[in-house]
Amino acid sequence: MATVILVDDDPAILDALGSRLKLAGYAIETHDDAEKFLADADLREADCVMLDIRMPKHDGMDILEQLQRRDPALPVIMMTGHGDVDLAVSAIQKGAADFLEKPFLDTRLMDAVEKAVSERGAARAQSAERAELAARMDTLTPREMDVFRELVTGQPNKVIAYNLGCSPRTVEIHRARVMTKMEAKNLADIVRMAIRLGIHNGA
Repeated sequence: MATVILVDDDPAILDALGSRLKLAGYAIETHDDAEKFLADADLREADCVMLDIRMPKHDGMDILEQLQRRDPALPVIMMTGHGDVDLAVSAIQKGAADFLEKPFLDTRLMDAVEKAVSERGAARAQSAERAELAARMDTLTPREMDVFRELVTGQPNKVIAYNLGCSPRTVEIHRARVMTKMEAKNLADIVRMAIRLGIHNGA
């Protein structure tokens, strides 16, 4: 069950939004105090935050910036009243996932939340994949890591052997070990893994 956090100083809005999103199957956490929200909320469990852009005691843009520092991948949907659209556009430019102008249609609400939750899920999956690949890479010996980096360049074994100052046979042995440890079926798999790990052209 995806978790949506609602932050707004208006209890009526929190109640209405919370009820609607619960009906749609989301777990809801509500906060009417932005500072308390920042202090208490467990953002690791959050899939989306809906944040009012104007609250009497708090600046929604400042809260957005703090959220991004804590978790850049967390989608934040800004809620804005009439006349704040320019500010909302600025929030998008600063990293907000979307903005909803009050009063917003039910379809607009659900589309925005569904998209944000989907993006959060995709980001988590990518992060988990990178962590798994990094764990595999950590099992490589220094020489195997050298071969791994050379493989990414697409060079044949003879060239890799020359670059590393060893024999082609030695490269073949290390290459086989790299493929096994990284659980790669072919060179294309190795290249894709390197890209996901931020290793490009052997760098």
